Amino acid sequence: MRDTRRTGLNVAFVYDPKDYYQSLGFSHSECADLADDVTINGITSALESLGHCVIHIPGIKTLVKHLAADRHKQWDLVFNYSEGVFGSARESQVPALLEAYQIPFTFSDAATLATGIDKGKTKMLLDHYRIPTSPFVIVPRAGEVVDYAAVEDQLPYPLFAKPIAASTSNGISPSNKILRKEDLPDVIEDLRAEFRDQEILLEKFLDGREFTVAILGTGACARVLGVSEVTWYNPEGRKSDDLSVDFATSFSKAGKGEGHDMGHVHVDLADPLVKAVSEIGFSAYQALGCKDGGRVDIRLSSEADGAVPYVIEVNPIFGMRPDYSLFTWIARNNGMEYQDLVAEIVDNALLRQKPVTNGLN
Repeated sequence: MRDTRRTGLNVAFVYDPKDYYQSLGFSHSECADLADDVTINGITSALESLGHCVIHIPGIKTLVKHLAADRHKQWDLVFNYSEGVFGSARESQVPALLEAYQIPFTFSDAATLATGIDKGKTKMLLDHYRIPTSPFVIVPRAGEVVDYAAVEDQLPYPLFAKPIAASTSNGISPSNKILRKEDLPDVIEDLRAEFRDQEILLEKFLDGREFTVAILGTGACARVLGVSEVTWYNPEGRKSDDLSVDFATSFSKAGKGEGHDMGHVHVDLADPLVKAVSEIGFSAYQALGCKDGGRVDIRLSSEADGAVPYVIEVNPIFGMRPDYSLFTWIARNNGMEYQDLVAEIVDNALLRQKPVTNGLN
């Protein structure tokens, strides 16, 4: 087990508790990204086992109160696990406050998180760096006119539609895969009505194999920790290579497989295809400026030989539930236990940031 660079740190742990927001009447889908008790307890236990003192900060409003009372001056580091609740740039709100107060924190900065949550801007950035991502069109939000004929001219069917800033399968259903032009307006208008404050991302549907690349570190010190592949099984439990997969990401497929089960398998980084997938995932991680850790989802353009790996999504903050989150599963299958994962994230954050004592924070 690795030792953190320093022990005995005062670590403020910022998160958005799922149970609290559900008690206020928020729906299950609205709280899907938020931290459950298993994750909160897992991160807390790992930090404490590393010799750190954990100060719990449940949400941005609690953080603001601590900042206003100057309690942050006793903190050495913030472990930022806040996904945010309100606004299209919700993931960047806590990092923006921490940057303003010059407080070191884990994971990516406000700029990266504001880009990463917007699937359209992420794809524009990937296009700029010539990192493969499926062809796409951004449909304006509710209240603006959509020229469906012009949209159809830009993309070949089948297509896939999803809200531009939703996550964890929010807004995803079987109808999001569009096979015919006759269905396009209804699917888009339903999404625009449900997510009135968001644009809709429409992209070429990819029907090839799907992978997840787990990455740790920052800049020149970043590395691919491991890769997993999404697998589907028929009701009898036998692996099937020809199941129809109708969803765009592993999370959007979970629980919606129409009688089939989805899982993940460990894959060999030495495999030429997996190596190509990991290199593209790593390039996307670096292009967005991700820090300390992140997850990149990738799909092949088809099942044919020579199919192109396309980036589906970049996740600068990822699930860290100890028992079944995908990143922790990949870490464990590559010889890294949960406590060591948390230790490396803390190490990386400490190595690239130092507490500021100039009187302005």
